Amino acid sequence: MAELDGVVAKKPPAPNGTLKGVMDEYKKTPAFADLAMATRSGYERYFEIAKPLHDVPIKSIDSAGLSVIRDKVAMKRGRRTANYMLSVLSVLFGFAIERKYVTQNPAFFVKRAKRDKSKPKANRPWSLAERHVVLAAAPPHLKVPVALAMFTGVRKRDALTLRKDAIKGGRIETSKTGEEIFIRIHPELAAILASVPQHTAPTIAATSRGTPWTESGFNSVWDKFTDKLEAEGKVRTGLTIHGLRHTLGGHLADAGCDLDTIRRVLGQKTLTMAQLYSERAKKEAATKDAMERIDLLGSRSTNSDEIVYPPN
Repeated sequence: MAELDGVVAKKPPAPNGTLKGVMDEYKKTPAFADLAMATRSGYERYFEIAKPLHDVPIKSIDSAGLSVIRDKVAMKRGRRTANYMLSVLSVLFGFAIERKYVTQNPAFFVKRAKRDKSKPKANRPWSLAERHVVLAAAPPHLKVPVALAMFTGVRKRDALTLRKDAIKGGRIETSKTGEEIFIRIHPELAAILASVPQHTAPTIAATSRGTPWTESGFNSVWDKFTDKLEAEGKVRTGLTIHGLRHTLGGHLADAGCDLDTIRRVLGQKTLTMAQLYSERAKKEAATKDAMERIDLLGSRSTNSDEIVYPPN
């Protein structure tokens, strides 16, 4: 390696006092080291997204400057990415306050980007027809990770990286929360796994070349696949792999499972998302009940153009 000395220049450390310098210092702390691996990876990603601010002295960054970056990121990468970036920067500014580099957290005063209500909700549940269409149309290398997410509710990262030996005994450790979950292999999932070509990758899912998926590679294939189905009118817009967790969560709520059961099945640490699934199920049930009542009242009318209401 001596012959490479002086050829490959080492990147100089970030100047003290810049946002990048504080980021590097924060990443050396026990607080950062104690985060789950997936969380640390996420922080690194959003730190990189804030690259336009890296060389800016942290003392000179204010809410006005952050709002400009928020808008640019939202336009280029989407609302959720912009908001997550602000949340991660807020944590960083909290660390900077502890070290007395700044006196306030400017990210606290920046409003989060709002969802465009004209666009479909992110990660919406799939319809039954969409599930049938996707499984029927997907090539084997795409069908496996989709089926894993569909029948077990695991996150996309787990569907792509789950090892072959992890499914023995129906036991899975999720990548995001570290929570251990237990699954029963659905007969249709078992049939799909048995029907796909064998490969030497250590993961259950593999590319058409028999190599482990990368998330970016999967996203590229998935986007092209769903764009084609949308153009053919076979699925609605907004079909995501994570939406399958919402689908399963909704089914569990429809089946009368309590919040803690839903949380445990999906490997969640808190009840927040389980409450969302439960509330959605209650709303759908209430709407169905109300419409049935209207239909019943209408059937009692002697005039097809008149609805007879019961007395108060």
